[in-house]
Amino acid sequence: MIKKISFITKILIFVTALIGVLFACIYARADGYSHWTKRLLYFTNQSNLWIGIICLLTTVVNAKDKVKSEIKRLTYVTKFIFTVSITLTGLIFWVLLAPFADQENYNVWTVASILTHIVVPVLAVFDFFYDDYKIILTKKHTLLAIIPPLIYFTFASILSVCQVDFGRGENFPYFFMDFYSEAGLLGFVSGDLPQLGTVYWLVLILLIILGIGFLYRVLNNNRIKKIK
Repeated sequence: MIKKISFITKILIFVTALIGVLFACIYARADGYSHWTKRLLYFTNQSNLWIGIICLLTTVVNAKDKVKSEIKRLTYVTKFIFTVSITLTGLIFWVLLAPFADQENYNVWTVASILTHIVVPVLAVFDFFYDDYKIILTKKHTLLAIIPPLIYFTFASILSVCQVDFGRGENFPYFFMDFYSEAGLLGFVSGDLPQLGTVYWLVLILLIILGIGFLYRVLNNNRIKKIK
C-alpha cells in the first residue's frame, strides 16, 4: 500500500509541476510577461521542474530491481535536496511574495501560481516523508541543499548584471534580488517596507535553507529509527 501511494504521489508531483509550468508559460503574456520563455528564468518554475523530474526518475529507478543501491541512494539524496528547494519556493511565496504583491498588476492566485507555489510543494514534502525507500541523511546532505539556490542566484545575478529583462520590464526576478534598489548590495533603507541589501537577503535565504534541511534530516532520521 505504501509503495502504491508513494508511486502515485511521485507521478502526481511530476504531472502537477509540468502542468503548472506549462500554464505559467501559456498565460505569460496575460500575466504581463513579454514572452513565455521569461517564465523559465524564475526559481519557482525551475524548482518545480527539478522536483518533477527527480520524482519521475525515482519511480523509474525504484521500478527496476536490478538498479544498484548506490544509484537509488543518489536519487533519494537528490530528491531531498530538491524537496528543500521546492519548500523554499512555497515558503517565500507565502511570506514575501503573496503578502506584498501588487494585486492590480500581478495576480498571485492564478492556476499556475497555485500549482507551483502550493500544490507541488505540499505534495513533495508529503512524498519525502512517506517515501517507501528510506536512508539515513547526514550533515553533508544538509549542506548540499544550498547548491540549487546558489546556482540559481549566480545564474540570475549574471543576467541581472547583463541587464536582461526578466519579462516585466525589470532586470531582476524578485524584489530581494534587485541590485539597483536603494539598499543595493549591503545597504538598509527604512520605510513602510524596509529594504535590505541583496547580500543580506542571500545570507538569510541560505540560513533558511539550512534550517529546512536540518529539520527534514532530523525528522527523516528519527522516523527511520522508529521504524527499525
